[in-house]
Amino acid sequence: MTVEEKIGVLVERYCRNRSHLADMIGVTPQAVNNWVYRDHIPRRGIDAIMARFPQTDRDWLRGGSAPLPSGPLPLPEDDEEEEEEEDVRFGDGADGLTESGRGDAESGLPLRASAQFVSGVKPSLGDAPLPDGDEGLVPLQLPRRDVKYVFQCHGDSMLPRIQDGDYVAVGDALGRYEEFRKDIPYLVQTTDGRLMVKMVEDPGPQSPFLLLSTENPNYQLADGGRLAKSECRAAYRVIMVMREI
Repeated sequence: MTVEEKIGVLVERYCRNRSHLADMIGVTPQAVNNWVYRDHIPRRGIDAIMARFPQTDRDWLRGGSAPLPSGPLPLPEDDEEEEEEEDVRFGDGADGLTESGRGDAESGLPLRASAQFVSGVKPSLGDAPLPDGDEGLVPLQLPRRDVKYVFQCHGDSMLPRIQDGDYVAVGDALGRYEEFRKDIPYLVQTTDGRLMVKMVEDPGPQSPFLLLSTENPNYQLADGGRLAKSECRAAYRVIMVMREI
């Protein structure tokens, strides 16, 4: 990927044009144009971009594949006024789903109370916005050490794997678009505050869209299942599906 393409990705995700990008990172528009002309971002330029957009992958700026900007789930302890987001890497969970919390009870993994049920925030299995309601955290003991948060879902787009009222447990945020895997549901957080459980495919770094799909053949996704990458704040792999908690 050329520097011109990388600058285009940054503009698409965070600002209006190159001049706006230059203003946001504290350099001149001419400096950005020089990076494009020379096909090289100097270290001070990389530092300026990382200071303003810490979720950007430094190795990608130096030369690599496009990163997925990760962001925190909308939990009560988050400070809405802070824009800086930690660049979280994907955890080391198992590849498959378990149908209930009992699935790993015999694995020998110790129970812990670090998993949190986020009450009042229900990911939609369709495309509805988040329902109104106060957020709250309820400590849980689960047999999976890689579970961070649990949400209750509503809707029927992921039938039969996930039913209306089921609970989904997720781990850390993905770090790159290439980490999406087939046949695994993801909890997708959009920039406008929606949470959706969907299958996700990345067509590649040249595409500005992610492709969402469902397991219910009778469910129709809006916009043909296309979600602009610029509208994806974060994505979390579903590592457990539970009927109850």
